[in-house]
Amino acid sequence: MRPKLKKHLFCFIAITALFWLAPPGTQAQSQASNGQIEGTVVDSNNAAVPLAFITVTNIQTGTGRSVSTSETGVYRFPLLPLGKYRIDAEAQNFKRFSREGILLAGGQTATIDIQLRTGTVDESVTVSADSAIADSGKTDISRVMDTREVVNLPLINRNPLSFGFLQTNVTGRQGRGSFGFTRLSANGYLYRVNSLLDGNTNTVYTTLGRLANISEVFVSEVQLVTNGFAAEFGDTPGLIMNVITPAGTNELKGSFSYRFRRPSFYSRPFFFPAAALPDNETNIFTATVGGPIFKDRSQFFFGFESLYRDDKATSSRLITITPENRNALIAAGLSPSIFPAAIPSVERGKFYLFRSDSQLNEKNRLTARFNLAHASVDNNPQGRLNTLERTLDAFAVSWSAATQLVTYTPSVLNEFRFQFARRRPGTKRNELSGTGPSIMITNVANFGSPLNVDTIFPPLDVLQFQDNLTRTFGTHVIKFGGGLARHNYRERQLIFSQYRFA
Repeated sequence: MRPKLKKHLFCFIAITALFWLAPPGTQAQSQASNGQIEGTVVDSNNAAVPLAFITVTNIQTGTGRSVSTSETGVYRFPLLPLGKYRIDAEAQNFKRFSREGILLAGGQTATIDIQLRTGTVDESVTVSADSAIADSGKTDISRVMDTREVVNLPLINRNPLSFGFLQTNVTGRQGRGSFGFTRLSANGYLYRVNSLLDGNTNTVYTTLGRLANISEVFVSEVQLVTNGFAAEFGDTPGLIMNVITPAGTNELKGSFSYRFRRPSFYSRPFFFPAAALPDNETNIFTATVGGPIFKDRSQFFFGFESLYRDDKATSSRLITITPENRNALIAAGLSPSIFPAAIPSVERGKFYLFRSDSQLNEKNRLTARFNLAHASVDNNPQGRLNTLERTLDAFAVSWSAATQLVTYTPSVLNEFRFQFARRRPGTKRNELSGTGPSIMITNVANFGSPLNVDTIFPPLDVLQFQDNLTRTFGTHVIKFGGGLARHNYRERQLIFSQYRFA
């Protein structure tokens, strides 16, 4: 054998040996959109109880799963849907054990060790008070923002990427408005963020922005990982940001909200009238509803948001052309109307999300999601040296469809994920856009026709497959798999003329 091949073979054998010699639980790592419950069952003398029958039940959906403990008393439930669980344990010559209030978050491995008391199965011991759950198998540096945190934290720009600032070693700047790209840097790497939606890629690698815009009300949890990524993650040395969408339950419930902003709410000197402020107006309507399709078997969630934001107060919209240069340009023939104090901007957006979770049978569970976003910005370019003539309207239509099929037996679990996503941006001229040539006078003003106007870019398509197989061998677990993501992206530039003057 060649020396290089021998070296690779030796490394493979060494890693395999370390895996089998490692204690149970050390291989556990974050999962994309699921959680895991595991632990050990012992008697009052701390001796292992083999072949104990363990059942976990999702209290919100009624679905459950059962396994038997190994010879060493170990049990494990990988790839569980997120939510609140109850765990039951039964064994011959022992009282029945039940524990409620186990809240499972995204990527979490909840370790629930059980001690059975001598008695009959007709007798029971119930633990109803919830307490802190150890995550002893955690190998990454991460945190999970649960639903309570997501709902209560203020998010002015309504861009879920901004939640990334709450993770250690993450810095950056927020994007303008609801559709601006939030730039995040992690671990010293500039803009190296892998944005995921339910474990599927949601990153535009050419701009480092979101592939699909989603509403804040479509966010159930946010998983933030900066180091020690599981093998199914990657594509970055910086931050993994996985946004998890809500799932329906057996209880029919929903929400409605109206958010608004007016100039009279703005901070200002006491005698400064609100009427003197720019006429800014924001109206945001959201609605969600979720419930059962078939109780204990299938649930749904639907969300909607309509956004309108008329923004005239942002500093980047201010026109900074000096009065002397403005008067000279007007004297040369330009219209005074193209020199307002600030360029008006209007953001419009409609967002939709539908998700269903179904227990097909005892061994198969299917999750399907579809989300759609129509986003547009009137008078998109910023102010500064740009006159009103250089403005145009920008828009983007994005959608994605994704499924997850989980198949499980007592010792083998398989997770298959599929996604197809598309984003199609474009620009168009409006009634304020200039005509004729584009003129740029360095450090003075830019006027005339806007650049790259009336362009509909070819769509960005992403096709993704991912399959992960988990195999349990007594107290040990091995997880392996692979994925393929095909990004089809072309960029087209219009031919235009821009005249530059010193």
